[in-house]
Amino acid sequence: MGKEKSGFLSKFKAGWSKVVNNPTFTIKEQFGYSAGIMGNSMAQDVEAYALTLFLTRFMGIAASYVLILEMVAKIANIIVDPIAGVILDRKGKNGRSRAKVFSLVMPLPLAVSSILLFVVPGIGLSARIVYVFVFYLIYCITDGFYDMALSTISARMTTNPKDRKNFYTVAQFASTLGGMLPSGLIPVFVAIWMEKEALIYLLFAIFFGVVGFAMMVVPYFTLTEKTAAAWRKEAPVAMNFKALLLNRPMWCLIFSQIVDSVRQVCYSGLAYFYLETLGSFWMASVAGTISATLSYIGIAAVPFIGNKLSSRDIIMYGYFWTGILYIIFLIVGYNSLIVVALIVGFAGLPNGAMSSSRNILLADSTDYMEYMTWKKYGEPVRSEAMVFAVRSTATRLGGLWKSLLFPAALVIIGYVSAKSFGGTTISVVQSTKTLNGIFYMITLSGIVGNIVPGIIMSFDNYTGKRKEKILAELYEMRAKRQAEWDAAHKAEGGAEA
Repeated sequence: MGKEKSGFLSKFKAGWSKVVNNPTFTIKEQFGYSAGIMGNSMAQDVEAYALTLFLTRFMGIAASYVLILEMVAKIANIIVDPIAGVILDRKGKNGRSRAKVFSLVMPLPLAVSSILLFVVPGIGLSARIVYVFVFYLIYCITDGFYDMALSTISARMTTNPKDRKNFYTVAQFASTLGGMLPSGLIPVFVAIWMEKEALIYLLFAIFFGVVGFAMMVVPYFTLTEKTAAAWRKEAPVAMNFKALLLNRPMWCLIFSQIVDSVRQVCYSGLAYFYLETLGSFWMASVAGTISATLSYIGIAAVPFIGNKLSSRDIIMYGYFWTGILYIIFLIVGYNSLIVVALIVGFAGLPNGAMSSSRNILLADSTDYMEYMTWKKYGEPVRSEAMVFAVRSTATRLGGLWKSLLFPAALVIIGYVSAKSFGGTTISVVQSTKTLNGIFYMITLSGIVGNIVPGIIMSFDNYTGKRKEKILAELYEMRAKRQAEWDAAHKAEGGAEA
């Protein structure tokens, strides 16, 4: 028994040594990307966790108006994303990466708008709606640009799938921590100082906005793009779009994430469930702590289970795991707080591994796309920014769908928003029917939003021996083209001499 434990520990240490001491990336680069993604997660999680709750409870904006506000802002964002993808795939006039520039410029307006959304201006309801719309629009657009810029840079740092897997795994720890802090700390402070609830949301928005900004600018000074081979031509926009159509892994991921928006309704509804149905907002911290701890275990397992399961498999089985737990939740109900905490907490076990695997799969899909365009058109096209732009557009569509679903669900179950009279806001007590409706809203969305995406991911076949064969042919092709380019330019240099 002792030898087996020693053997496991040795393997564990050796495995994580390879992850931390990644041969492709320096510690500075690992830290830089992790800082950026963690800072961005902080700002995003404050908005995702508390904004709708804040708007309905303290801004006095009805759920139906929140629905319209979010829909208009995200439609604008959907239009911007593909434009941003085209921009980020082209180099500036000086030959510099535009993705790097956007990673430096976007954090400031993103941080400022994320804070101002939690300020209740002493103005009438109509003016408040305009105020929220303007700053929410700024927030959505700048967040989209930053996400794509950082993702594009990360995909351009290596073409080695193993090193890429390790790189994203380390970064996912930071991302999960950044997302865990707001949703873990806010409920505790609200539970202690309930009478200061609105002020607590604002203070946390300021704290995470400022800290997040400082972290989001770090990647600009630490990351280096390394995949721009001298022989690789910059593909025309039309060819980029043709290449995207051939990217099967990307499309499977995209369609699964569009349906995943139903699952996000569940997560948005949990705040209402803890606060309104259970009357125990502190439960959010308990379930969140369990979920985050298990999620970290899931992330830590990626370098090991990745030897047995592909990124596709981790995502697919993760969806099925969570979906089954929400089926159990629907059956057993919410009479026991312990059962609620365990089910919701354990449902979060695969979340970190799934997030890491999505990034790995999307970056890997650029290799698949390069192979398919080489075989079909004779020209290998990667178009990293466009890949992330299409995924971002789909994510925004999913977010728009969620923005429609969640407020609509609140309307269907009869949720009544706070009443606003000039600069005064009065809270409303919900009916028993509405409180039970919140429970069914989160469980049903948790079931559908996990089982269906899991089925969609099963159609991605860029795994196993097929993936190994494609990569082997790609490495051979790249080496041949590099040799041809070197020979041609050596000849040109000799002729000039």
